Amino acid sequence: MDKLIPVFYKSYGEYVNHFRAFPLDVDGLKPVERRILLSSYEIARDKYVKSARIDGHCIGHYHPHGSSYSTIVQLVNQGFLDGQGNFGSSVGVEDNPPAAMRYTECKLSKKTTSMAFKLLDYVPWAESELDKEPEYLPTMFPFCIIGHEYTVGIGFGYRTYIPCYTVEDLYKRLLYLLKKEKQKPIIKPISDCDILATDKELEELLTTGKASIKVRGKVKVDNAHCKVTVKSWPPGRKFESFLGKFNKELESQDIGFTDLSTSETNIVFEVLKQRSRDEIFKKFVEKLKDSLTGSISFETIIVDMNKRVRNISIDEMLLNTYHMYEQTNGAMLKSEIERVDSLIKENLILEKIKPALSSYLRPKQVFKFDEAITTISDLCNLDEKIVKELFQKYRISKLLTTNTDIKELEEKKEAIKNNLTNLSKYVLSQYKEIGYVKENH
Repeated sequence: MDKLIPVFYKSYGEYVNHFRAFPLDVDGLKPVERRILLSSYEIARDKYVKSARIDGHCIGHYHPHGSSYSTIVQLVNQGFLDGQGNFGSSVGVEDNPPAAMRYTECKLSKKTTSMAFKLLDYVPWAESELDKEPEYLPTMFPFCIIGHEYTVGIGFGYRTYIPCYTVEDLYKRLLYLLKKEKQKPIIKPISDCDILATDKELEELLTTGKASIKVRGKVKVDNAHCKVTVKSWPPGRKFESFLGKFNKELESQDIGFTDLSTSETNIVFEVLKQRSRDEIFKKFVEKLKDSLTGSISFETIIVDMNKRVRNISIDEMLLNTYHMYEQTNGAMLKSEIERVDSLIKENLILEKIKPALSSYLRPKQVFKFDEAITTISDLCNLDEKIVKELFQKYRISKLLTTNTDIKELEEKKEAIKNNLTNLSKYVLSQYKEIGYVKENH
């Protein structure tokens, strides 16, 4: 039994890494995130639904590991779900926890629907722990790099800390990677701090997925009143961690602070003593700015489609997602051509059947289904099975009045074939349609 323990431990570690801790490279989602978004698409696409109901749907159909409410909260705060109620806040000195899931409601945001669910029927679905689920969501951008907060994950032997960017910046970068633009854009991660990194360091993060980026929390200095407002501090730090550097000034009551944060961080420090007031304030501001300076060590660790845990660059992830989305569009267009072809063939058969059906029908005569099929099949030289399927699909009156002109369908087919031929152009046009990308791109 002792010999089996390392085997079990390794298997458990692989399970955690593959299915719990890290996002998938093509859609940027951890399995639980994908399952919550899928559950929201199924029951909360058009209206707000209790968070508890979405959580229950996810547990019952996809994720039988307990409540995923913390993931719902995260997806609301990231902007991928629209929420109603208190979903918590991390501004100011103390975090404000979310209300219980029975008190909050959410639904899938329109942008998430447009960006990731239009082509859901054209991605592979696989057997899972409960119901079948998509192997990935057909999204235009990886979710883990377009939120408002950095993606964090800790697994067996790996840690991921993934930056996020504005979609406008990512679109610029994508056009460059696809050789649609010559000028290389050096884009910065989203941050409420001032980013002090060089272009070389920012480019390193984009091309390797690993880099240490120097940042400084934002402050607003009011020299006239000897007040300074802290607007942010480096990610990963607690307020207490840098406040502890001012124990001496706080204990001597040289300075004091008030938390005025509501929707954003506003912590106001001011000099309390009148003697040497300007000198105390000057030293405090210098020390404060120094304490608010730090670095973020990004490392983009993901799971790929072969279930390997590895480091990936932001550029590679962007391209992987784009090529997946392009491929999914190709599958959709081919399916649409087949569908239109089927309608054209059906209309041609209907056009052939109409005269025979009109001659068969006589006033006050009882319509005999089987007899009509046989007679019309013989008159039109068609397989009885084909005629029977059309009779089952349409009412008799509909069969006689249906527009069977195929010109419009032929034009539609040619338009779809043109989009398939110019697939890259067709796909890139969709990035503007979802409203994420500005018109001037």
